[in-house]
Amino acid sequence: MKSVSQKSATAGKRRLPLPFFGVDVNFCRNAYCAQFGVFPDPRDGRGQSFSSSSDNLLRGEVKGTGDKKSFVCGACGQKSVLKNNRAVVEEYTRLRRMQRPDGAGRSCRKGGCLSHGKSIGKRPELYRRVGRTAAGNQRILCKRCNSTFTIGHPARNHRRQSKNGQVLKLLVHGNSLSKISEIADLAPRDVYRKLDFIYDCIREFTARREGDLRHVDWERYGRRFATDSQTLTLNWPNRKKRASVAVQHLCTAHANSGYIVLGHLQFDPAGDMEQIEVEMSINGDAKKARCLRRHGRLWTASEFKKYLDEITAEVVLDPEIAPDVDLGLQLPHEGGLVRQDIQQYAHALMLRRMVSASDCRFYFVQDGDAGLSKAFLAAFSPEVQAGRVDVATVGFDKYEINDVREALWAKGRRDLRNDLGLTAHQLHCLPEKVFNEEIDREIVKRLMSHRMGTPFIWPYHSKSEPFRVIDLKTDRLELSPERCARLMRLATLRSVDSYFHKIRSNVRPASRPVSTPSSNGLTWDRHFLYKPEMMMKIIEIYRFHHNWMGTRQTKKTPAMKLGLAKGKIYERDLFGQS
Repeated sequence: MKSVSQKSATAGKRRLPLPFFGVDVNFCRNAYCAQFGVFPDPRDGRGQSFSSSSDNLLRGEVKGTGDKKSFVCGACGQKSVLKNNRAVVEEYTRLRRMQRPDGAGRSCRKGGCLSHGKSIGKRPELYRRVGRTAAGNQRILCKRCNSTFTIGHPARNHRRQSKNGQVLKLLVHGNSLSKISEIADLAPRDVYRKLDFIYDCIREFTARREGDLRHVDWERYGRRFATDSQTLTLNWPNRKKRASVAVQHLCTAHANSGYIVLGHLQFDPAGDMEQIEVEMSINGDAKKARCLRRHGRLWTASEFKKYLDEITAEVVLDPEIAPDVDLGLQLPHEGGLVRQDIQQYAHALMLRRMVSASDCRFYFVQDGDAGLSKAFLAAFSPEVQAGRVDVATVGFDKYEINDVREALWAKGRRDLRNDLGLTAHQLHCLPEKVFNEEIDREIVKRLMSHRMGTPFIWPYHSKSEPFRVIDLKTDRLELSPERCARLMRLATLRSVDSYFHKIRSNVRPASRPVSTPSSNGLTWDRHFLYKPEMMMKIIEIYRFHHNWMGTRQTKKTPAMKLGLAKGKIYERDLFGQS
Protein backbone atom coordinates (compact mmCIF):
# COMPACT_ATOMS: atom_id res chain seq x y z
CA MET A 1 0.00 0.00 0.00
CA LYS A 2 1.46 3.33 -1.05
CA SER A 3 0.98 6.58 0.75
CA VAL A 4 0.78 10.14 -0.38
CA SER A 5 4.13 11.82 -0.61
CA GLN A 6 5.14 14.23 2.08
CA LYS A 7 4.61 17.91 1.32
CA SER A 8 6.89 20.70 2.40
CA ALA A 9 6.65 22.15 5.84
CA THR A 10 5.04 25.29 4.44
CA ALA A 11 1.91 23.32 3.68
CA GLY A 12 1.10 23.01 7.36
CA LYS A 13 1.40 20.30 9.97
CA ARG A 14 0.07 16.87 8.99
CA ARG A 15 -2.83 15.78 11.23
CA LEU A 16 -3.06 12.15 10.10
CA PRO A 17 -0.85 9.27 11.32
CA LEU A 18 2.19 8.82 9.11
CA PRO A 19 2.52 5.67 7.02
CA PHE A 20 4.58 2.90 8.60
CA PHE A 21 6.70 0.77 6.29
CA GLY A 22 4.49 1.77 3.39
CA VAL A 23 1.23 0.82 5.12
CA ASP A 24 -1.46 3.45 5.55
CA VAL A 25 -5.08 2.49 6.33
CA ASN A 26 -6.35 6.00 7.01
CA PHE A 27 -8.48 7.25 4.14
CA CYS A 28 -12.17 7.39 3.27
CA ARG A 29 -13.44 3.81 3.69
CA ASN A 30 -16.74 4.44 1.93
CA ALA A 31 -16.56 2.31 -1.22
CA TYR A 32 -19.23 4.49 -2.89
CA CYS A 33 -17.14 7.65 -2.52
CA ALA A 34 -14.97 8.96 -5.36
CA GLN A 35 -12.19 9.46 -2.80
CA PHE A 36 -12.24 5.84 -1.59
CA GLY A 37 -8.67 4.56 -1.46
CA VAL A 38 -7.25 8.03 -2.12
CA PHE A 39 -4.78 8.94 0.62
CA PRO A 40 -5.81 12.32 2.04
CA ASP A 41 -3.46 14.90 3.43
CA PRO A 42 -5.45 17.06 5.84
CA ARG A 43 -2.98 19.48 7.32
CA ASP A 44 -3.44 22.14 9.89
CA GLY A 45 -4.13 25.06 7.58
CA ARG A 46 -4.32 27.79 10.18
CA GLY A 47 -2.55 30.83 8.79
CA GLN A 48 -2.28 29.21 5.37
CA SER A 49 -4.05 30.18 2.16
CA PHE A 50 -5.11 27.44 -0.23
CA SER A 51 -5.21 27.84 -3.98
CA SER A 52 -8.77 26.65 -4.49
CA SER A 53 -11.81 25.30 -2.67
CA SER A 54 -11.29 21.89 -4.32
CA ASP A 55 -8.02 21.49 -2.44
CA ASN A 56 -9.90 21.95 0.80
CA LEU A 57 -12.56 19.49 -0.35
CA LEU A 58 -10.09 16.69 -1.09
CA ARG A 59 -8.11 17.49 2.01
CA GLY A 60 -10.99 16.73 4.38
CA GLU A 61 -10.65 17.36 8.08
CA VAL A 62 -9.79 15.64 11.33
CA LYS A 63 -12.23 15.80 14.25
CA GLY A 64 -12.45 14.37 17.74
CA THR A 65 -9.89 13.42 20.34
CA GLY A 66 -8.47 10.27 21.87
CA ASP A 67 -9.83 6.97 20.55
CA LYS A 68 -12.60 8.86 18.70
CA LYS A 69 -10.23 10.93 16.58
CA SER A 70 -11.61 10.59 13.05
CA PHE A 71 -11.07 11.67 9.48
CA VAL A 72 -14.10 13.26 7.81
CA CYS A 73 -14.01 12.88 4.05
CA GLY A 74 -14.34 16.17 2.22
CA ALA A 75 -16.21 14.49 -0.65
CA CYS A 76 -18.86 12.32 1.01
CA GLY A 77 -18.70 13.49 4.64
CA GLN A 78 -18.31 9.96 6.05
CA LYS A 79 -16.40 9.69 9.30
CA SER A 80 -13.61 7.09 9.55
CA VAL A 81 -11.95 6.48 12.92
CA LEU A 82 -8.19 6.89 12.58
CA LYS A 83 -6.07 3.80 13.14
CA ASN A 84 -2.49 3.43 14.31
CA ASN A 85 -0.49 2.37 11.24
CA ARG A 86 2.47 1.32 13.35
CA ALA A 87 0.28 -0.92 15.54
CA VAL A 88 -1.30 -2.55 12.48
CA VAL A 89 2.12 -3.34 10.98
CA GLU A 90 3.45 -4.66 14.30
CA GLU A 91 0.48 -7.01 14.70
CA TYR A 92 0.70 -8.09 11.07
CA THR A 93 4.41 -8.85 11.55
CA ARG A 94 3.65 -10.89 14.67
CA LEU A 95 1.02 -12.95 12.84
CA ARG A 96 3.40 -13.53 9.93
CA ARG A 97 6.07 -14.70 12.35
CA MET A 98 3.60 -17.16 13.90
CA GLN A 99 3.07 -18.72 10.47
CA ARG A 100 6.75 -19.54 10.13
CA PRO A 101 8.74 -21.89 12.38
CA ASP A 102 11.39 -19.96 14.25
CA GLY A 103 14.09 -22.48 13.42
CA ALA A 104 15.43 -22.41 16.98
CA GLY A 105 16.13 -26.16 16.90
CA ARG A 106 17.88 -25.84 13.53
CA SER A 107 20.23 -23.00 14.39
CA CYS A 108 23.20 -22.37 16.64
CA ARG A 109 22.21 -22.93 20.28
CA LYS A 110 24.82 -20.56 21.72
CA GLY A 111 22.99 -17.48 22.92
CA GLY A 112 25.80 -14.95 22.28
CA CYS A 113 26.56 -16.19 18.78
CA LEU A 114 25.57 -14.04 15.79
CA SER A 115 24.12 -17.15 14.12
CA HIS A 116 21.76 -17.87 17.00
CA GLY A 117 18.17 -18.05 15.71
CA LYS A 118 19.28 -18.10 12.06
CA SER A 119 18.18 -21.48 10.78
CA ILE A 120 20.28 -23.65 8.54
CA GLY A 121 17.43 -23.76 6.03
CA LYS A 122 17.49 -19.99 5.46
CA ARG A 123 21.21 -19.32 6.06
CA PRO A 124 23.10 -22.49 5.01
CA GLU A 125 26.33 -20.52 4.44
CA LEU A 126 26.66 -20.07 8.22
CA TYR A 127 26.98 -23.81 8.92
CA ARG A 128 28.86 -26.95 7.85
CA ARG A 129 27.80 -30.59 8.10
CA VAL A 130 30.31 -32.61 10.17
CA GLY A 131 29.07 -36.19 10.20
CA ARG A 132 26.40 -37.94 12.24
CA THR A 133 25.82 -39.09 15.78
CA ALA A 134 25.65 -42.75 16.82
CA ALA A 135 21.85 -42.50 16.52
CA GLY A 136 22.17 -41.32 12.92
CA ASN A 137 21.25 -37.65 13.50
CA GLN A 138 23.04 -34.99 11.43
CA ARG A 139 25.72 -33.03 13.29
CA ILE A 140 26.15 -29.33 12.33
CA LEU A 141 29.10 -26.99 12.98
CA CYS A 142 28.54 -23.26 13.40
CA LYS A 143 31.25 -21.43 11.43
CA ARG A 144 31.14 -18.38 13.68
CA CYS A 145 31.57 -19.88 17.13
CA ASN A 146 32.69 -23.45 16.20
CA SER A 147 30.02 -25.00 18.42
CA THR A 148 28.11 -28.07 17.21
CA PHE A 149 24.50 -29.20 17.44
CA THR A 150 22.45 -32.04 16.01
CA ILE A 151 19.40 -32.09 13.77
CA GLY A 152 16.93 -34.89 13.97
CA HIS A 153 13.20 -35.46 14.11
CA PRO A 154 11.52 -33.32 16.81
CA ALA A 155 10.30 -36.48 18.54
CA ARG A 156 13.77 -37.95 19.04
CA ASN A 157 14.04 -36.57 22.60
CA HIS A 158 10.35 -36.79 23.33
CA ARG A 159 9.40 -39.48 25.82
CA ARG A 160 6.41 -41.81 25.45
CA GLN A 161 5.89 -40.89 21.80
CA SER A 162 3.05 -43.38 21.54
CA LYS A 163 0.94 -41.05 23.68
CA ASN A 164 1.12 -38.12 21.22
CA GLY A 165 -1.65 -39.38 18.96
CA GLN A 166 -3.84 -40.33 21.90
CA VAL A 167 -3.53 -36.87 23.47
CA LEU A 168 -4.38 -35.26 20.12
CA LYS A 169 -7.50 -37.42 19.65
CA LEU A 170 -8.71 -36.84 23.18
CA LEU A 171 -8.21 -33.08 22.87
CA VAL A 172 -10.23 -32.69 19.65
CA HIS A 173 -13.07 -34.89 20.87
CA GLY A 174 -14.29 -32.78 23.75
CA ASN A 175 -12.11 -33.92 26.66
CA SER A 176 -10.78 -31.55 29.27
CA LEU A 177 -7.09 -31.54 30.12
CA SER A 178 -7.79 -33.27 33.44
CA LYS A 179 -9.67 -36.04 31.62
CA ILE A 180 -6.83 -36.38 29.11
CA SER A 181 -4.40 -36.77 32.00
CA GLU A 182 -6.54 -39.52 33.54
CA ILE A 183 -7.33 -41.45 30.34
CA ALA A 184 -3.80 -41.26 28.87
CA ASP A 185 -2.22 -42.02 32.26
CA LEU A 186 -0.07 -38.91 32.11
CA ALA A 187 0.79 -36.38 34.77
CA PRO A 188 -0.77 -32.93 34.15
CA ARG A 189 2.73 -31.54 33.53
CA ASP A 190 3.31 -34.16 30.83
CA VAL A 191 -0.02 -33.35 29.17
CA TYR A 192 1.05 -29.73 28.79
CA ARG A 193 4.41 -30.84 27.41
CA LYS A 194 2.66 -33.09 24.89
CA LEU A 195 0.45 -30.21 23.77
CA ASP A 196 3.51 -27.97 23.33
CA PHE A 197 5.16 -30.68 21.26
CA ILE A 198 2.05 -31.21 19.09
CA TYR A 199 1.76 -27.46 18.56
CA ASP A 200 5.40 -27.23 17.42
CA CYS A 201 4.91 -30.12 14.96
CA ILE A 202 1.79 -28.47 13.56
CA ARG A 203 3.55 -25.13 13.11
CA GLU A 204 6.30 -26.76 11.08
CA PHE A 205 3.81 -28.72 8.99
CA THR A 206 1.53 -25.76 8.19
CA ALA A 207 4.52 -23.52 7.44
CA ARG A 208 5.44 -25.91 4.64
CA ARG A 209 2.00 -26.73 3.29
CA GLU A 210 -0.09 -23.59 3.77
CA GLY A 211 2.45 -21.56 1.86
CA ASP A 212 1.00 -23.25 -1.20
CA LEU A 213 -2.20 -21.18 -0.92
CA ARG A 214 -0.76 -18.78 -3.47
CA HIS A 215 -0.87 -21.64 -5.98
CA VAL A 216 -4.51 -22.57 -5.32
CA ASP A 217 -6.76 -22.53 -8.39
CA TRP A 218 -9.40 -20.23 -6.91
CA GLU A 219 -11.45 -20.26 -10.12
CA ARG A 220 -11.89 -23.98 -9.71
CA TYR A 221 -12.39 -24.26 -5.95
CA GLY A 222 -14.29 -21.03 -5.25
CA ARG A 223 -13.44 -17.40 -4.51
CA ARG A 224 -15.72 -16.72 -1.55
CA PHE A 225 -14.64 -16.35 2.09
CA ALA A 226 -16.51 -15.81 5.36
CA THR A 227 -15.08 -14.00 8.41
CA ASP A 228 -16.49 -13.89 11.93
CA SER A 229 -15.32 -13.92 15.54
CA GLN A 230 -16.34 -15.73 18.71
CA THR A 231 -15.63 -14.96 22.35
CA LEU A 232 -13.59 -17.52 24.30
CA THR A 233 -13.53 -17.35 28.09
CA LEU A 234 -10.76 -18.23 30.51
CA ASN A 235 -10.93 -18.62 34.28
CA TRP A 236 -9.77 -15.83 36.52
CA PRO A 237 -6.33 -16.43 38.03
CA ASN A 238 -7.23 -16.12 41.72
CA ARG A 239 -10.15 -15.81 44.15
CA LYS A 240 -9.39 -12.19 45.00
CA LYS A 241 -10.17 -11.04 41.47
CA ARG A 242 -13.17 -13.04 40.35
CA ALA A 243 -13.62 -11.71 36.84
CA SER A 244 -13.56 -13.55 33.53
CA VAL A 245 -10.86 -13.15 30.92
CA ALA A 246 -12.51 -12.91 27.50
CA VAL A 247 -10.56 -13.02 24.23
CA GLN A 248 -11.81 -12.81 20.64
CA HIS A 249 -11.14 -15.66 18.22
CA LEU A 250 -11.20 -14.22 14.67
CA CYS A 251 -11.43 -16.69 11.77
CA THR A 252 -11.75 -16.64 8.00
CA ALA A 253 -13.11 -19.73 6.25
CA HIS A 254 -13.10 -20.67 2.58
CA ALA A 255 -16.81 -20.98 1.89
CA ASN A 256 -16.86 -23.93 -0.54
CA SER A 257 -14.35 -26.21 1.18
CA GLY A 258 -14.72 -25.13 4.82
CA TYR A 259 -10.94 -24.69 5.03
CA ILE A 260 -10.02 -22.29 7.84
CA VAL A 261 -7.52 -20.05 6.11
CA LEU A 262 -6.71 -17.95 9.17
CA GLY A 263 -7.52 -18.21 12.85
CA HIS A 264 -6.16 -15.61 15.29
CA LEU A 265 -6.64 -15.21 19.02
CA GLN A 266 -6.70 -11.68 20.44
CA PHE A 267 -3.64 -12.34 22.57
CA ASP A 268 0.11 -11.82 22.40
CA PRO A 269 2.02 -14.07 24.85
CA ALA A 270 5.12 -11.86 24.55
CA GLY A 271 3.26 -8.66 25.48
CA ASP A 272 4.27 -6.87 28.68
CA MET A 273 1.46 -4.52 29.67
CA GLU A 274 3.24 -3.12 32.72
CA GLN A 275 6.38 -2.28 30.75
CA ILE A 276 4.29 -0.65 28.00
CA GLU A 277 2.49 1.52 30.54
CA VAL A 278 5.84 2.66 32.00
CA GLU A 279 7.20 3.50 28.55
CA MET A 280 4.00 5.40 27.68
CA SER A 281 4.39 7.54 30.79
CA ILE A 282 8.01 8.30 29.96
CA ASN A 283 7.57 9.20 26.27
CA GLY A 284 4.23 11.01 26.69
CA ASP A 285 2.21 8.41 24.75
CA ALA A 286 -0.60 8.49 27.31
CA LYS A 287 -1.42 12.10 26.41
CA LYS A 288 -1.61 11.41 22.66
CA ALA A 289 -4.49 10.07 20.59
CA ARG A 290 -4.14 6.30 20.19
CA CYS A 291 -3.66 6.57 16.43
CA LEU A 292 -0.50 8.68 16.99
CA ARG A 293 1.13 6.63 19.76
CA ARG A 294 4.27 4.56 19.73
CA HIS A 295 2.34 1.89 21.65
CA GLY A 296 -1.14 1.45 20.22
CA ARG A 297 -1.39 -2.30 19.71
CA LEU A 298 -2.07 -3.68 23.20
CA TRP A 299 -4.43 -2.68 25.99
CA THR A 300 -2.92 -1.18 29.12
CA ALA A 301 -4.40 -1.85 32.55
CA SER A 302 -5.43 1.76 33.15
CA GLU A 303 -7.10 2.14 29.75
CA PHE A 304 -8.91 -1.19 30.08
CA LYS A 305 -10.28 -0.22 33.49
CA LYS A 306 -11.48 3.10 32.08
CA TYR A 307 -13.15 1.22 29.22
CA LEU A 308 -14.91 -1.14 31.66
CA ASP A 309 -16.09 1.76 33.76
CA GLU A 310 -17.72 3.26 30.69
CA ILE A 311 -19.53 0.14 29.47
CA THR A 312 -20.57 -1.18 32.87
CA ALA A 313 -21.55 2.06 34.57
CA GLU A 314 -25.14 0.89 35.08
CA VAL A 315 -24.46 -2.77 35.98
CA VAL A 316 -25.91 -3.76 39.39
CA LEU A 317 -23.84 -6.16 41.48
CA ASP A 318 -24.60 -8.10 44.62
CA PRO A 319 -23.25 -5.85 47.42
CA GLU A 320 -21.84 -8.86 49.28
CA ILE A 321 -19.42 -9.75 46.50
CA ALA A 322 -19.06 -6.38 44.75
CA PRO A 323 -15.73 -5.55 46.43
CA ASP A 324 -14.17 -8.69 44.93
CA VAL A 325 -15.55 -8.25 41.44
CA ASP A 326 -14.07 -6.13 38.69
CA LEU A 327 -17.35 -5.73 36.79
CA GLY A 328 -17.15 -9.09 35.08
CA LEU A 329 -14.02 -8.75 32.94
CA GLN A 330 -10.30 -8.34 33.37
CA LEU A 331 -7.09 -8.43 31.38
CA PRO A 332 -5.00 -11.61 31.19
CA HIS A 333 -2.61 -11.88 34.13
CA GLU A 334 0.24 -12.55 31.72
CA GLY A 335 0.95 -11.56 28.12
CA GLY A 336 -1.00 -8.80 26.37
CA LEU A 337 -4.53 -8.35 25.04
CA VAL A 338 -4.46 -7.06 21.45
CA ARG A 339 -6.91 -4.29 20.62
CA GLN A 340 -9.70 -5.73 18.53
CA ASP A 341 -9.59 -3.17 15.72
CA ILE A 342 -5.84 -3.68 15.28
CA GLN A 343 -6.40 -7.44 15.18
CA GLN A 344 -9.03 -7.02 12.45
CA TYR A 345 -6.83 -4.87 10.19
CA ALA A 346 -3.82 -7.18 10.60
CA HIS A 347 -6.04 -10.20 9.89
CA ALA A 348 -7.34 -8.60 6.68
CA LEU A 349 -3.80 -7.74 5.53
CA MET A 350 -2.71 -11.33 6.19
CA LEU A 351 -5.56 -12.61 4.05
CA ARG A 352 -4.66 -10.19 1.27
CA ARG A 353 -1.08 -11.47 1.28
CA MET A 354 -2.30 -15.06 0.94
CA VAL A 355 -4.58 -14.45 -2.07
CA SER A 356 -3.08 -11.37 -3.72
CA ALA A 357 -1.00 -13.43 -6.17
CA SER A 358 -4.20 -14.30 -8.03
CA ASP A 359 -6.05 -11.99 -10.39
CA CYS A 360 -9.37 -13.65 -9.55
CA ARG A 361 -12.42 -11.80 -8.37
CA PHE A 362 -12.89 -12.51 -4.65
CA TYR A 363 -15.91 -12.12 -2.40
CA PHE A 364 -15.47 -11.51 1.35
CA VAL A 365 -18.45 -11.82 3.69
CA GLN A 366 -18.23 -10.71 7.32
CA ASP A 367 -20.33 -10.51 10.41
CA GLY A 368 -22.22 -7.23 10.76
CA ASP A 369 -19.34 -5.59 12.63
CA ALA A 370 -18.77 -2.18 11.04
CA GLY A 371 -15.12 -2.18 12.04
CA LEU A 372 -14.48 -5.57 10.43
CA SER A 373 -15.91 -4.56 7.04
CA LYS A 374 -13.91 -1.32 7.08
CA ALA A 375 -10.76 -3.30 7.82
CA PHE A 376 -11.33 -5.43 4.72
CA LEU A 377 -12.17 -2.40 2.59
CA ALA A 378 -8.95 -0.71 3.70
CA ALA A 379 -6.77 -3.80 3.20
CA PHE A 380 -8.22 -4.61 -0.25
CA SER A 381 -8.75 -1.02 -1.42
CA PRO A 382 -6.71 -1.41 -4.68
CA GLU A 383 -8.68 -4.53 -5.58
CA VAL A 384 -12.01 -2.92 -4.65
CA GLN A 385 -11.18 0.06 -6.86
CA ALA A 386 -10.34 -2.31 -9.72
CA GLY A 387 -13.62 -4.19 -9.26
CA ARG A 388 -11.86 -7.45 -8.31
CA VAL A 389 -13.06 -7.64 -4.70
CA ASP A 390 -16.56 -7.42 -3.24
CA VAL A 391 -17.27 -7.00 0.47
CA ALA A 392 -20.57 -7.63 2.26
CA THR A 393 -21.77 -7.87 5.85
CA VAL A 394 -24.45 -10.24 7.10
CA GLY A 395 -26.64 -9.85 10.14
CA PHE A 396 -29.24 -12.28 11.48
CA ASP A 397 -30.90 -13.32 14.74
CA LYS A 398 -28.35 -15.63 16.39
CA TYR A 399 -30.45 -16.28 19.50
CA GLU A 400 -33.63 -17.76 18.05
CA ILE A 401 -34.62 -21.13 19.49
CA ASN A 402 -34.82 -24.19 17.24
CA ASP A 403 -38.62 -24.28 17.14
CA VAL A 404 -38.75 -20.70 15.84
CA ARG A 405 -36.01 -21.47 13.30
CA GLU A 406 -37.98 -24.46 12.01
CA ALA A 407 -41.14 -22.37 11.66
CA LEU A 408 -39.29 -19.57 9.84
CA TRP A 409 -37.65 -22.05 7.48
CA ALA A 410 -41.02 -23.58 6.64
CA LYS A 411 -42.43 -20.11 5.97
CA GLY A 412 -39.45 -19.28 3.76
CA ARG A 413 -40.02 -22.41 1.67
CA ARG A 414 -43.73 -21.59 1.28
CA ASP A 415 -42.92 -18.04 0.18
CA LEU A 416 -40.37 -19.35 -2.31
CA ARG A 417 -42.85 -21.88 -3.77
CA ASN A 418 -45.48 -19.19 -4.14
CA ASP A 419 -43.06 -16.77 -5.83
CA LEU A 420 -41.81 -19.43 -8.25
CA GLY A 421 -45.23 -21.01 -8.83
CA LEU A 422 -44.01 -24.51 -7.95
CA THR A 423 -45.25 -27.32 -5.75
CA ALA A 424 -43.18 -28.65 -2.86
CA HIS A 425 -42.26 -31.74 -4.89
CA GLN A 426 -41.24 -29.68 -7.95
CA LEU A 427 -39.10 -27.39 -5.79
CA HIS A 428 -37.42 -30.39 -4.17
CA CYS A 429 -36.62 -32.00 -7.54
CA LEU A 430 -34.97 -28.91 -9.03
CA PRO A 431 -31.24 -29.34 -9.73
CA GLU A 432 -29.06 -27.10 -7.60
CA LYS A 433 -27.94 -24.96 -10.54
CA VAL A 434 -31.52 -24.40 -11.74
CA PHE A 435 -32.69 -23.78 -8.17
CA ASN A 436 -30.08 -21.02 -7.70
CA GLU A 437 -30.93 -19.46 -11.07
CA GLU A 438 -34.61 -19.30 -10.14
CA ILE A 439 -33.80 -17.61 -6.83
CA ASP A 440 -31.50 -15.12 -8.58
CA ARG A 441 -34.26 -14.15 -11.03
CA GLU A 442 -36.65 -13.54 -8.15
CA ILE A 443 -34.07 -11.45 -6.28
CA VAL A 444 -33.43 -9.36 -9.43
CA LYS A 445 -37.12 -8.38 -9.39
CA ARG A 446 -36.87 -7.28 -5.77
CA LEU A 447 -33.67 -5.33 -6.37
CA MET A 448 -35.46 -3.15 -8.94
CA SER A 449 -37.14 -1.29 -6.07
CA HIS A 450 -34.16 -1.51 -3.70
CA ARG A 451 -32.07 1.62 -3.15
CA MET A 452 -28.38 1.09 -3.82
CA GLY A 453 -26.16 1.23 -0.73
CA THR A 454 -28.88 0.23 1.73
CA PRO A 455 -29.21 -3.14 3.52
CA PHE A 456 -31.23 -5.81 1.72
CA ILE A 457 -33.60 -8.03 3.71
CA TRP A 458 -33.37 -11.61 2.43
CA PRO A 459 -36.96 -12.74 1.76
CA TYR A 460 -36.52 -16.50 2.33
CA HIS A 461 -35.63 -17.56 5.88
CA SER A 462 -33.16 -20.36 6.55
CA LYS A 463 -32.59 -22.41 9.69
CA SER A 464 -29.01 -21.28 10.18
CA GLU A 465 -29.55 -17.57 9.46
CA PRO A 466 -33.11 -16.39 10.22
CA PHE A 467 -34.01 -12.77 9.48
CA ARG A 468 -30.88 -12.38 7.35
CA VAL A 469 -29.95 -8.82 6.33
CA ILE A 470 -27.22 -8.24 3.72
CA ASP A 471 -25.28 -5.02 3.26
CA LEU A 472 -23.21 -5.07 0.07
CA LYS A 473 -20.46 -2.55 0.79
CA THR A 474 -19.14 -2.57 -2.79
CA ASP A 475 -22.42 -2.10 -4.67
CA ARG A 476 -21.65 -0.05 -7.78
CA LEU A 477 -23.58 1.41 -10.70
CA GLU A 478 -21.68 -0.81 -13.14
CA LEU A 479 -22.65 -3.91 -11.16
CA SER A 480 -25.32 -5.78 -13.13
CA PRO A 481 -28.58 -6.75 -11.36
CA GLU A 482 -27.82 -10.43 -12.02
CA ARG A 483 -24.37 -10.15 -10.44
CA CYS A 484 -25.80 -8.24 -7.48
CA ALA A 485 -28.52 -10.88 -6.95
CA ARG A 486 -25.91 -13.64 -6.99
CA LEU A 487 -23.80 -11.80 -4.41
CA MET A 488 -26.86 -11.43 -2.19
CA ARG A 489 -27.60 -15.15 -2.40
CA LEU A 490 -24.00 -16.10 -1.64
CA ALA A 491 -23.71 -13.74 1.34
CA THR A 492 -23.67 -16.23 4.21
CA LEU A 493 -21.50 -17.04 7.24
CA ARG A 494 -22.42 -20.73 7.42
CA SER A 495 -18.90 -21.99 6.73
CA VAL A 496 -17.20 -20.08 9.55
CA ASP A 497 -20.14 -20.36 11.98
CA SER A 498 -20.20 -24.13 11.46
CA TYR A 499 -16.53 -24.22 12.43
CA PHE A 500 -17.23 -22.17 15.56
CA HIS A 501 -19.97 -24.62 16.52
CA LYS A 502 -17.50 -27.51 16.14
CA ILE A 503 -15.00 -25.74 18.38
CA ARG A 504 -17.64 -25.23 21.08
CA SER A 505 -18.65 -28.90 20.87
CA ASN A 506 -15.25 -30.57 20.44
CA VAL A 507 -12.83 -28.42 22.43
CA ARG A 508 -13.78 -28.56 26.09
CA PRO A 509 -11.88 -25.40 27.19
CA ALA A 510 -13.68 -23.46 24.42
CA SER A 511 -17.22 -24.43 25.44
CA ARG A 512 -19.69 -21.76 26.47
CA PRO A 513 -19.36 -20.59 30.07
CA VAL A 514 -22.24 -21.30 32.45
CA SER A 515 -23.41 -18.88 35.11
CA THR A 516 -25.75 -19.56 38.01
CA PRO A 517 -27.99 -17.21 40.01
CA SER A 518 -25.82 -17.69 43.09
CA SER A 519 -22.77 -16.46 41.21
CA ASN A 520 -24.40 -13.14 40.29
CA GLY A 521 -23.69 -13.63 36.59
CA LEU A 522 -20.03 -14.60 37.05
CA THR A 523 -18.71 -17.58 35.11
CA TRP A 524 -16.22 -20.22 36.11
CA ASP A 525 -15.58 -23.75 34.93
CA ARG A 526 -13.11 -26.18 36.45
CA HIS A 527 -12.24 -27.41 32.95
CA PHE A 528 -11.45 -23.96 31.57
CA LEU A 529 -7.89 -22.75 31.12
CA TYR A 530 -6.00 -20.16 33.12
CA LYS A 531 -3.32 -19.37 30.55
CA PRO A 532 -4.36 -17.64 27.30
CA GLU A 533 -1.19 -18.93 25.60
CA MET A 534 -2.35 -22.51 26.06
CA MET A 535 -5.76 -21.60 24.61
CA MET A 536 -3.97 -20.13 21.59
CA LYS A 537 -2.07 -23.41 21.06
CA ILE A 538 -5.16 -25.59 21.48
CA ILE A 539 -7.16 -23.50 19.00
CA GLU A 540 -4.38 -23.81 16.42
CA ILE A 541 -4.18 -27.58 17.00
CA TYR A 542 -7.90 -27.90 16.37
CA ARG A 543 -7.68 -25.76 13.20
CA PHE A 544 -5.03 -28.12 11.87
CA HIS A 545 -7.09 -31.19 12.76
CA HIS A 546 -10.17 -29.71 11.08
CA ASN A 547 -8.30 -28.72 7.90
CA TRP A 548 -6.03 -31.69 7.36
CA MET A 549 -7.05 -34.72 9.44
CA GLY A 550 -10.80 -34.82 10.03
CA THR A 551 -12.64 -37.68 11.73
CA ARG A 552 -13.19 -41.30 10.75
CA GLN A 553 -16.44 -40.25 9.03
CA THR A 554 -14.71 -37.52 7.00
CA LYS A 555 -14.31 -38.64 3.38
CA LYS A 556 -12.60 -35.47 2.14
CA THR A 557 -10.92 -33.00 4.43
CA PRO A 558 -11.14 -29.25 3.71
CA ALA A 559 -7.50 -29.36 2.58
CA MET A 560 -8.41 -32.07 0.04
CA LYS A 561 -11.40 -30.05 -1.18
CA LEU A 562 -9.11 -27.04 -1.71
CA GLY A 563 -6.54 -29.07 -3.62
CA LEU A 564 -3.84 -28.78 -0.94
CA ALA A 565 -3.70 -32.49 -0.12
CA LYS A 566 -4.37 -35.74 -1.95
CA GLY A 567 -5.47 -37.56 1.18
CA LYS A 568 -5.88 -37.27 4.92
CA ILE A 569 -2.96 -36.45 7.17
CA TYR A 570 -2.40 -39.13 9.81
CA GLU A 571 -0.50 -39.16 13.07
CA ARG A 572 2.47 -40.88 11.45
CA ASP A 573 2.72 -38.03 8.94
CA LEU A 574 2.74 -35.47 11.72
CA PHE A 575 4.87 -37.17 14.35
CA GLY A 576 6.98 -39.45 12.18
CA GLN A 577 5.82 -42.56 14.04
CA SER A 578 5.30 -46.02 12.60
